[in-house]
Amino acid sequence: MPILLVFALAVACAPVRWPESSVGSGAESAVWLTGGALLVSLLASLTLRVWVVRTLRRSPSRKSEVADVYVRLRRLMFFVNVGLVTICIFVFGWGWYVQQTFVMAGRVDYDGDPLLAPFAELLVPGPYFAILFAAWTIYYDAERMLHQTSSLGPVKRAFWSRLGYFFNNLRQFALMVMLPVILFVTQQTIARFDPETTQADWYRFASVAMFPVLILFMPLLIKPLLGLKSLPTGPARTNLEALSARLHFRCTDFLLWPTHGATANAMIVGLLPQVRYVIFTDRILEDLPPDELDAVFGHEVGHAKHGHIWLYAVFLGLSMTVLSAVVLLLYQQLSASGVKPPAWARGWLALPPMLLLGTYLFLVFGYLSRRCERQADVYGCRAVSCGKSICTGHDETTVYPERAQGLCPTGIRTFVRALERVGLVNTHGDPEAEKGRASLGAMVRGFLSWLRAWQHSTMSRRVAFLLSLIGDPEKERRFQRAVTVLRWGLILGLAATLYALGDTVGWHELLQVL
Repeated sequence: MPILLVFALAVACAPVRWPESSVGSGAESAVWLTGGALLVSLLASLTLRVWVVRTLRRSPSRKSEVADVYVRLRRLMFFVNVGLVTICIFVFGWGWYVQQTFVMAGRVDYDGDPLLAPFAELLVPGPYFAILFAAWTIYYDAERMLHQTSSLGPVKRAFWSRLGYFFNNLRQFALMVMLPVILFVTQQTIARFDPETTQADWYRFASVAMFPVLILFMPLLIKPLLGLKSLPTGPARTNLEALSARLHFRCTDFLLWPTHGATANAMIVGLLPQVRYVIFTDRILEDLPPDELDAVFGHEVGHAKHGHIWLYAVFLGLSMTVLSAVVLLLYQQLSASGVKPPAWARGWLALPPMLLLGTYLFLVFGYLSRRCERQADVYGCRAVSCGKSICTGHDETTVYPERAQGLCPTGIRTFVRALERVGLVNTHGDPEAEKGRASLGAMVRGFLSWLRAWQHSTMSRRVAFLLSLIGDPEKERRFQRAVTVLRWGLILGLAATLYALGDTVGWHELLQVL
């Protein structure tokens, strides 16, 4: 969940006066307690790794069972680690320790407090980075053991070397998580050491403009940073090019993502055809038959055809601007009434707006993203559907309509098989083995699965919706109308709210806040 992780790390790097340890005293206590929390997490990871490796060596036939437990515990460990780091910052005093230790000699801020060194706020979520980097090393043996065979048969590629596995994860983390966090911290560093520049209109305009520029040119960074290569000439590329022509879809290139068979995934990046790439991992190209690969490609094309990337960019930009206007309005109202926050609360003023933004993104953007993902699923079904609403199967004589105008049972079932196959590969077994159980543990696992898939929805829900469209074309039309109303309602509502708030707080003042 990169967006929520980016948000959590940004909150940790926010200009907040973190409290001193509430269970100890002084810097030494903060360091030792934080180190103990990290040790607990790493011991848990090591225990899981040892169990997976030993169990599979003794009983290879238990692979499916071991994979199910491993995936669920890895998922749980993500939330446990975030919780542990939160305790380190708020309770053990790690954030306070960083702010007291990594300061510039002889420099103070406007309140007379020591000035934090450039980029030192990145050390506040440092315990999470330490856990993450160590976990990549610890879990390597378990991942390699699970990778040797899959429920779909032997894997065709050798797994990463230990160093290669670490740097593969590091590159993804740096691009998808750390890049926006570093930009956020860079802006804070400039504001501390050169506040006059940050007050200039040109700087504020450039800061606002950076968001769409980054989104527009992100594909140019992804290719070298992830080590992507142009998909070589062959049956797969020929088939994708033919399908692109039938769907009237344009992109710059099809890219191969070498993962040594570790991941089965596909994605589309880029707002414009001139800087748009469709990316396939090696594993998805190896494990999916041609018709299912076409369906997955159709899903990615669906995001472009429905304008989802543009929608996300506009929605996030408007949402963040509206939230800034709301915060400015509250500040103006409090200032006009003469109300001043107490001294103890001044160091926490940056936190409530960020928590409000996080809650808003989780609820509103999460819902919008799940609707769009479902819409792309339907397009993926259409991409491999014939023109008959009722059909019994496809063969080499089947004629597929241009621009994915058809939706048939065979196309739906083809995309469903592709979804389920990708789920099997990426989870080393049954992606939702708890389905059908009614125990409290199963409900907790189901909630964690949903939480981890908050942008896409769980596999079982996606599959159930698609299968429900068979024999009920009106349901698909109702769904498409509902998504259209949702997206335009959100955009127009946000635009109207921003217009009203801008007139209330003043457009120039709002630009200064952004």
